[in-house]
Amino acid sequence: MTTFAPHRDTVEDFVDCMHGGADKEALSEILAEDVVLYGPLGDEPLTGREAVLEAMRTVGTVAADLSYKEVLSGETHHAAYFQLQIEDTVVDGMDYILLDADGKIAEVTIWWRPLPSGVQMQRHLAGLLGLQPWKLLMNGE
Repeated sequence: MTTFAPHRDTVEDFVDCMHGGADKEALSEILAEDVVLYGPLGDEPLTGREAVLEAMRTVGTVAADLSYKEVLSGETHHAAYFQLQIEDTVVDGMDYILLDADGKIAEVTIWWRPLPSGVQMQRHLAGLLGLQPWKLLMNGE
């Protein structure tokens, strides 16, 4: 019989927070102090509650649409499937979430697709977060 990772309610609270515009106080309560965010925002992961909160709130503030479609639970992780739109750029994405023993979010890894839209999305957010914007190189550029 398959067992599932505990604290699915934390992930559901996270989804509710992001749907609500990424409320700082509510997110602070479910993020571990030393949370790490891996993903398409920059070349290095963001570490620590304040840095991750800033990134999540920025996305929540500028998103024309952020719709979580489904929460999936596995043996060690949870995942949340979403669609994000900023201006005319739309990506499908997945948050792969590891919770600590206290039920707080310890790690989030984010994937976006398709690649050209993901690069454009990163460019929308990079300046707002003080990160280097990416450039998609095509045909050996």
